[in-house]
Amino acid sequence: MVEGVKFTPLAARRWAELDVQFQIRLLNNVWCVNCRKTTSIVQYDGRMERGDLILEGFCIKCGGPVARVVEGM
Repeated sequence: MVEGVKFTPLAARRWAELDVQFQIRLLNNVWCVNCRKTTSIVQYDGRMERGDLILEGFCIKCGGPVARVVEGM
């Protein structure tokens, strides 16, 4: 786990189940509405909601809020 990243226990288990290369692809493929393009998410937190993993954090370029949903597996 990355320092400063906060996950709920269930979200941490789901995240750990994912291949590291897939985790990297998810973190580097987030849409930013401010930049209007794909970016990377930083300073993110993770939680589970209705079987989906939700990552919420900030755009690496502009600092605006971004989120990534990993649908239930």
